[in-house]
Formats: sequence, structure tokens, C-alpha cells
Amino acid sequence: MSARPGKLLERLRGSRPDAAATGASIVGRHFLAQEERPGRVGAVEVERLDPFLRGLLFTDGTVTRALEVQMLAPVAVEPLEQSKGSIPAALSEHLEVEGDEESIRRRVRIGTDAGEPVLWAESYLLLDRLPPGFMGLLDSAPDGIGQSLQRVALESYRELLWLGFDDLPAWAGDAAAVEATIRRLYRIVSGRQATILISESFAVCRRGDTYHLAAVAEAAGAGADGESPP
Repeated sequence: MSARPGKLLERLRGSRPDAAATGASIVGRHFLAQEERPGRVGAVEVERLDPFLRGLLFTDGTVTRALEVQMLAPVAVEPLEQSKGSIPAALSEHLEVEGDEESIRRRVRIGTDAGEPVLWAESYLLLDRLPPGFMGLLDSAPDGIGQSLQRVALESYRELLWLGFDDLPAWAGDAAAVEATIRRLYRIVSGRQATILISESFAVCRRGDTYHLAAVAEAAGAGADGESPP
């Protein structure tokens, strides 16, 4: 005699892998240096992230494009600072250079056309590993680094390094309304060399037991209890 539907459902539920263990395994597979994240950076339980935020943090594609598709609204990249200087020693190993290697440090704010902040990004670019004229293209590219790489047709790929809860960068300015941020670090590799190291801090909020990208939750009209306001 075949099992009753109720019993069969119980068996299927019992055979499902634990979500927390699966989430930790996925992070370990896709973020190459997760165990090397700074001590202040807290662990993220990826099973507590909503599907869009989870996909955004794990994507190795253009973030601005993913945001515009999800939000159905323009996303603006606002340059805040660009200067030459040495790469911090804590980051230089990810670019496989000495700590005193000169690079271009670029800081931007990415938000909606209504001014809602989505994330802040800090990049270190090694010009001697990038095509000539790349910075000129970057200065004129409204979608930032991803669009510039496409315009120069540079063969490259992204390597995710680590992610976790962290404080908002001190250089981000007045962002008192930000509830929490999840930061991820990744590098862009071309010709078997790391060329750009990018740190992104996403503004997130908690609704019940789930974290959401703050701008998406705000656009959906989510209240503090997860319900739409009257």
C-alpha cells in the first residue's frame, strides 16, 4: 500500500537539508576568502535574506542593471571622491601587490533617482593592469565600472571574496536613517591578474526575521511590521 499524502509530505520535509547549513555551504563555495573577513564584520545568515537581496549579493554581474530591473526605476552612480594613493595593507593581498603600490581610489554613492541610497562602493584600480584611457571612459560612464569594462570589451571576471554585516563607511556622510549595512568585497580579474578591488556596502533593513534591501522595501511601502502603511 502506498503512503498516505500526509505521511509522504512529512518524509519530504524531513529529507530537506537544513537551511542554515545549506546557506553556510553556499557562502563557503562562492566567497573565496570568507574566513579572512575582518573581525568586526559579522556573519550573515543568508537564509534570512530575501531572494532579491540574496541574489544581488551573490551576483557577479553589473549591480546597477540588477537594481534597475528589480526596482523598475533609474539608478544613479554619484562619484564622491577620486584620488591617487597607496592600497591599505589589509587589502593589498587581494590585489596581489605590495602595500605601497600606487592605485586610484574611487568612492561612489549609488541610489535611486528619488535620492534613496542603495549602496556605497569603494574601489582600488591598478592602472598598469587596465587598458589605456580606461579612467577617461570611467569618468564619462553613468553606470560606473561595470559599464566601462563593457565599453573597452575587457575580458574579465569577478571573484567574490567575503561578505558580512559591517558599519557604514565613515566617508559615506550623513546617512543616519540607514538601519544596517551588509558589505561584500570582490575583485575583477583580467589576464590572470587582479585589476580592481571593490567593496560595496548595501543599506538593508529587517522586517520580521528577514532582511531586505532598504530601498526596495521602502519602494514597496513596507512598514516596520512588514505590512503596507494605510
